[in-house]
Amino acid sequence: MTSITKREFLTNTFPELLNNLNLNTKANFGLMTPQHMVEHLIMALGSATTKFEGERIKPATEQQLGMQKFIQSGSVLVHRPSEKTKADLPPLKYASLEEAITNIPKSVEKYYAFQDNNPDYIPYASFMGEVSYEDVELFHYMHVKYHLWQFGLLEQYP
Repeated sequence: MTSITKREFLTNTFPELLNNLNLNTKANFGLMTPQHMVEHLIMALGSATTKFEGERIKPATEQQLGMQKFIQSGSVLVHRPSEKTKADLPPLKYASLEEAITNIPKSVEKYYAFQDNNPDYIPYASFMGEVSYEDVELFHYMHVKYHLWQFGLLEQYP
């Protein structure tokens, strides 16, 4: 089996796998509907396409150091049940699942364009502190795989 890069997976495999998703696809765990999952991933990728304008906390907090360690250890996500219900899901932004899915390639393209066009920028998020583009990519790669597995679009995770 040929190994593909994270970029190839996010750019090609991820959108292709979403073609197997429909409104009747049941999650193996969690509350999200298929459309909520797709919109959640669009939002997550979008959050990595702008420069952080606030004050960067230095040195990193314990929480940020913990997140950095989590990312560097492989970013393997685990489902943690909570008290939330379907009523806590955010309102949908797209008119249909199909429309949301068609926005995935644009979101991935925008995500990589930001990195390609800002090679000297050091990514920062309040929950993870300063990290490398490689760390951000690993996090998104594993996050996408986790949700594809959640909906049975990948047979195994990680």
